[in-house]
Amino acid sequence: MLKKLKKIIKKGNILINEPLKNHTTFHIGGNASFLVMPNDFLELKNLIEFLKNNNIQYYVLGNGSNVLASDDGFNGVVIKLTKLNEIRLYEDCLQVFCGANLNSVCLFLKQHNLGGFEDAFGIPGTVGGAVVMNASAYNFEISKVVKGVLILKDNKFDYLNNEQCGFGYRKSNFENAIVLSVDFKIFNGCESERMDYVFNMRKTFQPLNFPSAGSVFKRVNGVVVSKLLDQMGFKGKKCGGAMVSEKHAGFIVNVGDATANDVKNLIISIKNEVKDKQGIKLEEEIKFL
Repeated sequence: MLKKLKKIIKKGNILINEPLKNHTTFHIGGNASFLVMPNDFLELKNLIEFLKNNNIQYYVLGNGSNVLASDDGFNGVVIKLTKLNEIRLYEDCLQVFCGANLNSVCLFLKQHNLGGFEDAFGIPGTVGGAVVMNASAYNFEISKVVKGVLILKDNKFDYLNNEQCGFGYRKSNFENAIVLSVDFKIFNGCESERMDYVFNMRKTFQPLNFPSAGSVFKRVNGVVVSKLLDQMGFKGKKCGGAMVSEKHAGFIVNVGDATANDVKNLIISIKNEVKDKQGIKLEEEIKFL
């Protein structure tokens, strides 16, 4: 297996029995049989083709900021895209590769006095993951600034304009595709004071001092789940090393060697109590690896 992977991944990296806790912001997860970081789109395409042809299980990972990895690890290949991180400025758009961190995009735009991403400053994920999930924060929603997206689907390259992306609340048409790069609209003038304000808001109201995967639950029919959980007294509720943040009830944090099962059991407990007492069925925003 390793020899075959090395024939495909000539410029990227291949790690064996790699702890997934080192690649998720939760700092949770057992070992992946292989963790592969392609260096370019062709390596990625050839890797996917090989894995599919040989029925080898794989999982595509960005920054791991919205993921809970299993304690048992992953018996297959985890493909990490963070080496695909180029940012290119053109006259009519900004092209960003999928593995670029969203904060690096914000800072690049600030450096060139361009706007549109001020309220995204502080979102920890990659551009690819943000587009797949249609990330939003404050007055920012990534679908509003997307011109088009280059994807890999059924082992073929394709380009979709904004209308073809199927954007909705925390969703898109990319669940069965890999986002390779995104063309963003360009807006003159960066509101740097707004960026500072948003970042300070995050530091004030979010538990950035503990590992987490961001907001755990999606909004339900306009209900802000974090406020609901706060009103129901969930702040500080624990299961093993996992705890509902005392600063923001929408976050579950790792306060000391939490396991994936700790987090899962805490999620189940919250969902059951909210369903029983409020009649509301919560749906997770985080993904399970």
